[in-house]
Amino acid sequence: MSKKEKLIQKIFTGNSDTSPDEAIKILKMLGFKATQASSSHLTFRKQNSLSVTIVLTQNPLKSYMLEKLREALKNEGYTND
Repeated sequence: MSKKEKLIQKIFTGNSDTSPDEAIKILKMLGFKATQASSSHLTFRKQNSLSVTIVLTQNPLKSYMLEKLREALKNEGYTND
């Protein structure tokens, strides 16, 4: 299993120990582009997809951020299988 697959699996398992760095890594792997929303927030966008905002100071990510990340993964064709 590749690092990307392991990270996606970790996000889908419901564990709340996903860090902002891990979220940023997977979003970049999926082709999302970051725009600086503020000094503590990054918003990722991809054409014809959802935008996902990551709070850089929130470690681990809060559940609402994980849910948005899962939603973006599902839109990209990934599932929790």
